[in-house]
Amino acid sequence: TKQKSLDLFQELENFMKTQKPYHDPELTLFGLAKQLDIHPNHLSQIINQHYSQNFFDYINQYRINDVKEILLSGKYDTFSLAGIGFECGFNSKASFNRAFKKFTGITPSEFRKNAKN
Repeated sequence: TKQKSLDLFQELENFMKTQKPYHDPELTLFGLAKQLDIHPNHLSQIINQHYSQNFFDYINQYRINDVKEILLSGKYDTFSLAGIGFECGFNSKASFNRAFKKFTGITPSEFRKNAKN
């Protein structure tokens, strides 16, 4: 039902914000569904319906938001960009750079430079 979908959406949002499962670079749709105790098809449907994104874009959006928050805070200026990407759940520098550019329109190094100014 529409209400059940909305409830699952709220549960997903809360879980993502409090548990940060996206920090696990091995996270899959099936793994997240298991953690939430819902069927993977339902989880996929909720993500598609409420975000108009596939699972990997949904997860990477959370990761990129964490990276941006870290870069804007300035607390990790001595850390490499790849290191920050790995801390936020990316498992390769290439996938981190590709996702960052996809969601922000600029590279991580450009974002860091702009954040310092």
